[in-house]
Amino acid sequence: MKKVFCIILSVLMLLSLFGCTGNTDPEDIRGEVSGTTEGTQEGKPEFSLGDTTGSTYTNDFLGISCTLPEGWVFYTDEQMKELNNLVGDYMDEEVVEQLKKATVVYDMFAQHMTEGSSINVTMEKLNVVQIVGLNIKKTLEAQIDTIKSTYANIGYTDVQVGYQKLTVDGKEFDSLKIQAKVQGLEFTGVLFAFLKGDYLANVTVCSLSADTVNSVIGSITVK
Repeated sequence: MKKVFCIILSVLMLLSLFGCTGNTDPEDIRGEVSGTTEGTQEGKPEFSLGDTTGSTYTNDFLGISCTLPEGWVFYTDEQMKELNNLVGDYMDEEVVEQLKKATVVYDMFAQHMTEGSSINVTMEKLNVVQIVGLNIKKTLEAQIDTIKSTYANIGYTDVQVGYQKLTVDGKEFDSLKIQAKVQGLEFTGVLFAFLKGDYLANVTVCSLSADTVNSVIGSITVK
């Protein structure tokens, strides 16, 4: 089971990078913590990171929240810094300023250690041209073949990936559903995306139980 957890984590990180940048080079998609910070345009929400308190994650910028049941463990602030390639001592406000410069921000990661389930929230910064031309449905559909081959290359079998409209908290979102087998176990993953300000938010839920995926998605609220 430990090996399955490692596989799920690696695939989850891959899924979080499938955005609308149009670039599949990992170094370019992840982004470096460098460059200049663009000012918040008038009328657009200001970027901020999410907060995890107890079993609840909330990001006011994205307008998203979820409360996970007993058995789930959120990554600590230090672990999230590592995912975001932040090395060294940073105050909270310094972390925010550094991550404003990144192409992709890993905002939350949690997993259930005995069920093989995970949830991940990332934010991908877009430029004006990308925002104007953004079609999330087409963006996700364009990644289907890449996702299939990625899963197959790391040992998954019977990989099926399809676009769907997903209802979360009474609202419809463009999403992908991934179904496959890993070490004889059934794997289900769901990714849905939405635009907020200059960022494309990606929420990914993966599990060896389709019921768990549905339950976690049911715990999410989106303003």
